Amino acid sequence: MNKFKEIEQQFNERQAIAKKQIKDEPKRLKRFIKWIAYWFIFPWKWLFVNIRDFRTFIIFGCVFLVMSCEVWVPYIIYFITNDIWWLGIGTACWTFWALPGTPFLVICITLTIIIKGLFNKLLRKHEKWN
Repeated sequence: MNKFKEIEQQFNERQAIAKKQIKDEPKRLKRFIKWIAYWFIFPWKWLFVNIRDFRTFIIFGCVFLVMSCEVWVPYIIYFITNDIWWLGIGTACWTFWALPGTPFLVICITLTIIIKGLFNKLLRKHEKWN
C-alpha cells in the first residue's frame, strides 16, 4: 500500500510539472494545443502507470466486462437459442467497438479513473477514522 502511495505521489508531481510547463508557454495557440494534447494523453499515461496496481487491473477488467455486455449478451443468447440473428447482432456490435477511433477504451479508462478515485477517497476517509 505504501509503495502505491509513492507511485501516485510521483505521478502527481510529474503531472504538476507538465501543467506548469504548459501554463508557462508564452504563445496562446501553442499553449492551447499542448493542453489538448495533455488531456488526450493523460488517461493513457495514468493507465500505464497504475495498471501495475492489482486493484486497478481488476477495476479495469470489471468495467471492460460491463461496458462490453452489449457484445457478450447477444452471444450468450445465441448459444441458448441457437438463433443466428443474435450472432449477427453480437458480431456487428463487436465490429463497431473494435474499430479504431471509437471511444470504447477511452470510456473504460475514464470510468476506471473515476472508480479508482472513489476507492482512494473512501480509503483515505477510512484511514482517518482508524
